[in-house]
Amino acid sequence: MSMDLAVKTYRYDPHHFEAGVGPVNKAVKVAAADIPAHAPVALDGDGKLALLTADNKASVYGLTPDSIRADEEGPVWLTGEYFADSLVLPEGMTAADIEVALRNIGIFLK
Repeated sequence: MSMDLAVKTYRYDPHHFEAGVGPVNKAVKVAAADIPAHAPVALDGDGKLALLTADNKASVYGLTPDSIRADEEGPVWLTGEYFADSLVLPEGMTAADIEVALRNIGIFLK
């Protein structure tokens, strides 16, 4: 039996989403559709989480820390500081497009 004793080099590139250490208010809501992690969300007419679009971006509700499947409950962060380049945004939308709406609900981007 032989052992591989060669020196190996490993690399880990952390992906940080949270930028602050302040308190984060949280809620649990049901998703209307599949929602990826780190996505800004709004509430639809039934009170379920929906992906942010150009039409509903002014009514942003929070950010999802984890992915949520349709019709399942998942966490939503309602306040806090986050890195803008970590957001998962719809095509054609930038963090600058929703920065003011997020700031109005207590979410700050860095």
